[in-house]
Amino acid sequence: MSVKTQKSELFFVDALSSSVAAVMKMVCPTGITGLGGAADQIETTCLDNEEDKSYARGLGNPGQVSVPFVLKPWEASHQVLFDLKQAGDTIGWMIGLSDGTAAPTLDSNDELVAPANRTSFGFQAYVADVTIDLATNEVVRGTLTLQRSGAVVPYWNGPTP
Repeated sequence: MSVKTQKSELFFVDALSSSVAAVMKMVCPTGITGLGGAADQIETTCLDNEEDKSYARGLGNPGQVSVPFVLKPWEASHQVLFDLKQAGDTIGWMIGLSDGTAAPTLDSNDELVAPANRTSFGFQAYVADVTIDLATNEVVRGTLTLQRSGAVVPYWNGPTP
């Protein structure tokens, strides 16, 4: 059994729209890429080595996450993206896959908590950029670029087939 992408959702912590932080769902993303990030290589080759070099794993390099979307300017989630870019704050983000429908919640520290019965991927990131693209015979589209800070944490909470 495979998990379809249809009905997957992107959530983030919105602490800008109100005095109380809340979970906000991003409206109309059309994809999400870039959850990887290779670790640095630390060379450990000794001077007397005559064969291949040797390496140890270094720190991970959190990459950028790219989220193309169809712009809906009346939607609060799209308006907040521009505010988040200006603020530069690193906040919680969570992708919920289509094997469940529950949204994440917030704990007492305003950190995202993965829902039960839904596979999710959580990470911390700041909004590096929000671009808007216009073209002939097309809807207005945008791209959200997130700079991750730290690892992507998988939550294998989805149902088993």
